[in-house]
Amino acid sequence: MTTQHDHSRYLDQSDDPQAFWAQRISACRWMIARTFALGAFAAGLGVAGQGFLEQAAPLFPFISQNYGLWQASYLLSLLLIFLLWSAAMLQKISLLQNSKQGLKTQQRIDEQNARREERARENRERREQLRKDRDALTITPSFFKNTEARSKKFDY
Repeated sequence: MTTQHDHSRYLDQSDDPQAFWAQRISACRWMIARTFALGAFAAGLGVAGQGFLEQAAPLFPFISQNYGLWQASYLLSLLLIFLLWSAAMLQKISLLQNSKQGLKTQQRIDEQNARREERARENRERREQLRKDRDALTITPSFFKNTEARSKKFDY
């Protein structure tokens, strides 16, 4: 069974895709900064925790009896936390790179659309000018000018 994701928050976004990508880049940078700060905080707690474990060994006999096991499990848990933190940092950096690429792509699309619009506007102006020039050079016979006065039915 596949799960459906709620994409409604993306449907309500502004009509300016470049603003969306810029906002996403800014959010990614903040996520990286917060993840880095949490990692630094966890590293500080890890070092302090190692000291607390050393100080608690003489107080608690179950720690002092198996101090090597406690220290190994503590270091293993720190290593696991570090690996999770590293994976989170890689994910955030990847998201930032993806967002920067999306912004560059959107800028190229906008430039292409602007060039296309400019060419279309120039073509319209050129066709309008050609039509005006052709109308000025064309001599219309006088009997074609007043066609509404003539009957549209067959007169027998």
